[in-house]
Amino acid sequence: MNAFLSQIPVSETSRNFIGMGIIIVGTLIAAALIRYILWGIIQHFAKQTKSDLDDRLLASTRTHVYLLVYIFGATILFNYIESLYGETAGEKLFAVIDGIVYSLGVLVVANLVARIIRTSLLWYGENVAARTESTVDDEFVPLLDRAGTIIVYALAALIVLDHFSIDVKGLIAVLGVGSLAIALAAQDTIANMIAGFVIMIDRPFRVGDRLRLNDGTVCAVHQIGIRSTKLVTLQNTMIVSPNSELTKSSIHNLSYPTPDIQVQVSVGVAYDSDIDKVRRIMVEEAKKHAKVIDTPEPSVTLNTFGQSAVEVGLYCRVAYTADQGPVASELRERILTRFRQEAIVIPYPQMVVTMAGDKNK
Repeated sequence: MNAFLSQIPVSETSRNFIGMGIIIVGTLIAAALIRYILWGIIQHFAKQTKSDLDDRLLASTRTHVYLLVYIFGATILFNYIESLYGETAGEKLFAVIDGIVYSLGVLVVANLVARIIRTSLLWYGENVAARTESTVDDEFVPLLDRAGTIIVYALAALIVLDHFSIDVKGLIAVLGVGSLAIALAAQDTIANMIAGFVIMIDRPFRVGDRLRLNDGTVCAVHQIGIRSTKLVTLQNTMIVSPNSELTKSSIHNLSYPTPDIQVQVSVGVAYDSDIDKVRRIMVEEAKKHAKVIDTPEPSVTLNTFGQSAVEVGLYCRVAYTADQGPVASELRERILTRFRQEAIVIPYPQMVVTMAGDKNK
């Protein structure tokens, strides 16, 4: 630009002011081009997409992009002024100005990155997390937002300190030791939080699923939190289990991959009973029940020969795990009523005692 200005037939002072004016006008023109042309083109393509994430990102970062253009123009302007008056005005003054402009630029970039993270997380919370049954992702969104903001501004501060030739190695070491101490003190909480995040990603169970724990307890998932999961037992009591324990133990999910579950009804009939008739009655009662599904069809098997009766079992399926107990109870009542009507005996425990004769007789 100096070669171009040297051809203008004016005094050196006027030439310097013309150069400054060119930089200022060029910055304003660049900002206007970005505002009305480039930004318009980007918005046009953003509106063509199905997701509104890009629209939100553009709206939240628009001002910061303009600020970066102005800061870039200010950097060029001060560098130009320094090349003209640096020796007379003093290097310290321009070093201060350069540091201020540099710090503003880093601050704007950090704020820009923080806004991108926040906008993306808010979009996820409104469009994805809100549709899930788990509350883990709902709780993680604000946590990740705060953590991301802290990390971004911490890195920005370190970059600014490094620009001013301030040794940040000691500060980093102190922060590292402090973080290690906090992590050791809260390792159980951190482990549960990580486990909660794993549950959110892996989805081994969902809210409403019925589980059988290692100790045999059957319970339903009431709420999945960031630190613990709340389970409701069949006795309507609540179990608050840390997420880390759930991820380390084997859990039987009775509602997955499909919510239907088997119902088993066992009964003993007399040895002289007609097994085919017994089978027909039990299958008929199962098929007549409104909550018993057709596929697979109910079936009856002869399980074992007991001491007093022939043990037979009815096997059918219901659509939801919550119906397993009530349907089994209702089927037992219906089968008992039919057996009494059809004269099929359910024998009491019996024992045959054979008396040996007196050897002296």
